[in-house]
Amino acid sequence: MPPPIRHSRLVLVSPHTNSHTALRSILRSECWQVNGFFTGREGLAFLRKHHDVAVVICEDRLPDGEWHQFMSQLTPSTIRPSFIVSAHLGDERLWAEALTLGAFDLLLSAPFEAEEVVRVTESAWLAWNWACGRSPGVEHRPERIELKSRAAGCA
Repeated sequence: MPPPIRHSRLVLVSPHTNSHTALRSILRSECWQVNGFFTGREGLAFLRKHHDVAVVICEDRLPDGEWHQFMSQLTPSTIRPSFIVSAHLGDERLWAEALTLGAFDLLLSAPFEAEEVVRVTESAWLAWNWACGRSPGVEHRPERIELKSRAAGCA
């Protein structure tokens, strides 16, 4: 029997209440513990105390800065979470900039598309596990039933 899979942490940093509501709704049936923050300052304070966050989704523009400023302040001494930029109006320039500066991917958030969110967060979770030194085998892979997947954190 495979070991039990615990909830992985995902941090959302967005000034938009509707983004928080939509993401929680999409990931409700997923195995994610979603922690939401409205400013980069709040998100960074949380991330500095919790080193088990697998994925960060950050709006491109925050009340206290932009996504790349937020990402650059993540502590490099720990395993860095997979970083996803979200934007209401994403384009090729933003996508290229995000990938060039080290983000995992870009999600359009007006509105979030459920299948895309699940696919990108699951892929980001797998990348984070590789960074943790784990290569999730079949027994550790997220299980998918329709849109349902299970995610585990870096233990």
